[in-house]
Amino acid sequence: MTTQQVPGRRDPRLDRSRSAILSAAVALLSEGGVRAVTIEAVTSRSGVARSTLYRHFPNNTELLAAAFRELLPPLDPPAGGTPRERLLRLVRAQAGQIEGAPAMAALVWMAAIGLDSGGAPDEGERGRLAALREHVVDTYRRPFDAVLADCLPGEEDVDFAAARLVGPLLFNALILRRPSDAAFCARLVDDFLARA
Repeated sequence: MTTQQVPGRRDPRLDRSRSAILSAAVALLSEGGVRAVTIEAVTSRSGVARSTLYRHFPNNTELLAAAFRELLPPLDPPAGGTPRERLLRLVRAQAGQIEGAPAMAALVWMAAIGLDSGGAPDEGERGRLAALREHVVDTYRRPFDAVLADCLPGEEDVDFAAARLVGPLLFNALILRRPSDAAFCARLVDDFLARA
């Protein structure tokens, strides 16, 4: 029996297979980090054929990036207001996201700066991690780039600036296990701007 495709309608099997693939990738990422998300592991856990996985995701880097986006949707840069107001809204949004999934937020930011908890990667994995890092940086740091451009004089190092803002949020969530409330975020932003 064949199914006929109605013009203009997407085949629901595509959505089901993509959902199964992403669910498996997200579970593997949550359980074992970046190295656990292999094509073999995802196809095994999802029950989806390798060829179907490659129709949705041309490579492992795209699959990992989609899993990251599923776990931690990227933030949009805030619009309107003074640079301080925009930066404060972004820091508060980042704090909320970190508090919702602190370990995953740490993993995303570690990938963004090139850290991985599994020892020295081989040559192939270094290339894959570098591609993933580029994607993570582009996706998760973009809102900071947009806002920090208005806050930083001259040629300030945006990576260092973002780390100064996100680092304390991660420290609060992972080490101190306390929320980064509105007062903490305001103090963090004001201290950052006073030293910029």
